[in-house]
Amino acid sequence: MKTTLARLLTLAALTIVPCLLGPRLARAEAPAPALATMELTGPYVYQNLAVFAVHDKNAAKHEEVLTLQEALTKKVVTVQETGDVNRLLASNHGKEAVYLQSGDIVKGGRQDRVLQHDTLLPAHSKKVALNVFCVESGRWQNRGSESVHHFASSNEAFMTKRQKMAVKVAASQGAVWDSVAAAQADMGSKLGASVHAPASSTSLQLSLEDKKVRESVDDYLRNIEKQIPEKDDVVGYAVAVNGKVDSVDVFASPSLFGKMKGKLLKASATEAVASKSDKTTATPDASAVRSLIADAESGAAKAEKQNLRTKVTRKETSKNVVFTTDDPFVRGKPVHKNYLAK
Repeated sequence: MKTTLARLLTLAALTIVPCLLGPRLARAEAPAPALATMELTGPYVYQNLAVFAVHDKNAAKHEEVLTLQEALTKKVVTVQETGDVNRLLASNHGKEAVYLQSGDIVKGGRQDRVLQHDTLLPAHSKKVALNVFCVESGRWQNRGSESVHHFASSNEAFMTKRQKMAVKVAASQGAVWDSVAAAQADMGSKLGASVHAPASSTSLQLSLEDKKVRESVDDYLRNIEKQIPEKDDVVGYAVAVNGKVDSVDVFASPSLFGKMKGKLLKASATEAVASKSDKTTATPDASAVRSLIADAESGAAKAEKQNLRTKVTRKETSKNVVFTTDDPFVRGKPVHKNYLAK
């Protein structure tokens, strides 16, 4: 009798648990192939920027998620001030999960901020804490007609390697401010004019909205985008600037990558503008991308952050680092893998 009861309880548990966790777990994908074996096409080159497309013929079909900018535009997500420069709160009032990417800049509030970690906001979630850094050191009040309590948009992202390392590896407010100042100085030097906005000279967001910056970045985008093939198995990009591969971003599905690729390419084009050199450099081939990936993955794993829908793992060597974002409710492929060369 006890044995029969135990079997019934086990069967009930196996039936109920997938229902509690939702269809994402019930539709678990097969284990992902090694990223190093995925197909790379390119490089697609314009001036000092080279882009490789990452293809996955076994790409997962995960649930549809909104990007942060989509959610802010639809007004289903609010990102609000807390009074703490390094902490914000996000609430998702919608029916779909929302993906926030490390390096996303949110504009408004008391100061523009940049997100430290990738975060998935579950549907109908309230006041999820976000670790952030200030990217506008000279303001602690509303700017013009912007709300002092909330953030209205997230159209831009950190772009230079120094900025990404400051946020994700050093995790230092001082390093972030230094990286912002350096980027503003580099862009101004390359474009022959200051990119400091009168409304807030320390705001990276406003510098990225500068007319000359936009025109230069748009020139790169026009020339790169027309080269990259429109295929439904592309899940990421690898980027080289001035002949060196410095980042790789790969997503679980072509759908999520399709929503993120515009911001990724824009950030890479901005980095190329700020880093442009008169020196001629050889364009790297796919082996350089695979070498970066293999080296980063050889590092020891360390958990960075975890909430209901987000687990971030970091692996690091003396040369490279990789951050892997997993959703515990979606087994199979990571939501996002971000490789950075030091």
